[in-house]
Amino acid sequence: MAELQFLTSPAGHQLAYRHTPAAGNSGPGVLFCCGFQSDMNGDKALAIEALCTAQGRQFTRFDYMAHGQSGGDFAEGTISQWRDDTLQVLDQVTTGPQLIVGSSMGGWIACLLMRRMPKRFAGLVTIAAAPDFTEDGYWAGF
Repeated sequence: MAELQFLTSPAGHQLAYRHTPAAGNSGPGVLFCCGFQSDMNGDKALAIEALCTAQGRQFTRFDYMAHGQSGGDFAEGTISQWRDDTLQVLDQVTTGPQLIVGSSMGGWIACLLMRRMPKRFAGLVTIAAAPDFTEDGYWAGF
């Protein structure tokens, strides 16, 4: 398992991540984006990491602000903040094109990323993607 590391976001909170560099595989890396109130240590992230390690492929997983081992106050979190966290990890931790795998809210984050940095995408996989779950899930109940 890759070593736990931290980045400091422009907003000043610590972002936890684990990055495994490529080991002979020249294909795209994989960046895993977890879901709302989830973290980088979930079963999906660990299973994908095991596959990437077996293939010698670059793999990165991380926790958004106020998720898992990252710092910050959850009440101050927003989709825009978590998107920016992901952009920072994509820009500062990964190299080359990435296959972005987004689970639930991570699927929405991945779609927002693709609009901002399309040249960094080798592909997109969403698992039970929840685009704009705040609109359907929260506002509808108010």
